[in-house]
Amino acid sequence: MKISLYILSILLSVFKIQAQTQLKLMSYNLLQYPSGTGGDRSDELFEILQSYQPDIFMACEIENQTGADEILYYCLGTQNYAASTFSYNHSGNYYLQQMLYYNKFKFELVNETYLTTYVRDINHYTLKLKSDDPSDNIFIDVYVVHLKAGNYSNDPQIRDDMVQVLINDFPNIPSDHFVIVAGDFNLYSANEPAYQDLLAPDNAIVLKDPVDRPGYWHNNANFKDILTQSTHSVPDNNFVGGGLDDRFDFIFVSDNLMNSPVLHYVSGSYAAYGNNGTCFNRSIISSDCQGSTYDDVLRQHLYNMSDHLPVVLTLETPVSIGIDDIADAPAFHIAGGNPVRSGFSIVSQLNAPIDFDIYNTTGQLIKTFKNYHTGDYIDVSDWANGIYFIKQKDVNNQQLIKFVKVN
Repeated sequence: MKISLYILSILLSVFKIQAQTQLKLMSYNLLQYPSGTGGDRSDELFEILQSYQPDIFMACEIENQTGADEILYYCLGTQNYAASTFSYNHSGNYYLQQMLYYNKFKFELVNETYLTTYVRDINHYTLKLKSDDPSDNIFIDVYVVHLKAGNYSNDPQIRDDMVQVLINDFPNIPSDHFVIVAGDFNLYSANEPAYQDLLAPDNAIVLKDPVDRPGYWHNNANFKDILTQSTHSVPDNNFVGGGLDDRFDFIFVSDNLMNSPVLHYVSGSYAAYGNNGTCFNRSIISSDCQGSTYDDVLRQHLYNMSDHLPVVLTLETPVSIGIDDIADAPAFHIAGGNPVRSGFSIVSQLNAPIDFDIYNTTGQLIKTFKNYHTGDYIDVSDWANGIYFIKQKDVNNQQLIKFVKVN
């Protein structure tokens, strides 16, 4: 399901952030997206991304251009986001690829390239923070990686070989740039050479693990709150089983992000998104995985989406950024909620007739109508099943209302 760039993008008015600005990052292994589980997971990813709203989204295991486009046009939306270029893996025989998505009103993508390894590409992106002051040149170099999976005797060495390719590129990064290295590292322990070499103090770019909790993470309850795989207790389709017992997913930050007054990591913001710390060796939707941080609804989406959990963290800057305002909440809603079967009514907070447009996921205008009174009924009984979007006609800077038509 994809929303047309041309039809569903809404023009936004610009406003300025004058205080501390927070920038939210998410790294997520999407499990062979989009077809890897045999079902449509776009709604699951949409809900997960809406719940966190990352400014930088780093994704692993994208299969093809269709999946890359679906994430941008449907799951994130071109209203606020842009994406790197999708290309098939240039390394080894693996077809899965990494990508970067970003808030286009906070960042500019100034360069994208890749490093080749024996297994998979390491994707390298350079982002520039969109500051009001032209003299502010704040750059973040983002590497998105997916190291070799497995725990056979030679797998740790292959992972370290891939890390050496990454480290060898560090001298090419200007010393005043900030660096993020994120993705699925498939590490079982902090004793693995790949982890040790990533954090080596003599690297041209010194990296930090923000939670600073080295150890043997595999099947270790001492790390239950930062484990990211697996969301499933038993194998199902391509979902790996075993419950939550591995810390495979990481976001590493350059040392200058730990203390720079220009841009810095927000202490305590790093998390395995969806992990309440109560799911050790269990499915993420197990009844005893309750917690006050992540509710049942979100954990169900995460369970349906992938066998990994996302990793998130927040950066903060005092630099004034010119960004487009987030779309305003509309002054209307669909009575009765979703899904819709035969029809629905619009409830409006405006004391005047309102013109509406309804689009399908390809951007085609399906219907235009005028809502004269709260409760006016819209008949969709003969419409095809699927997702539709309602927008108040000729109103910019407004969220779209989604509804699902079912029989």
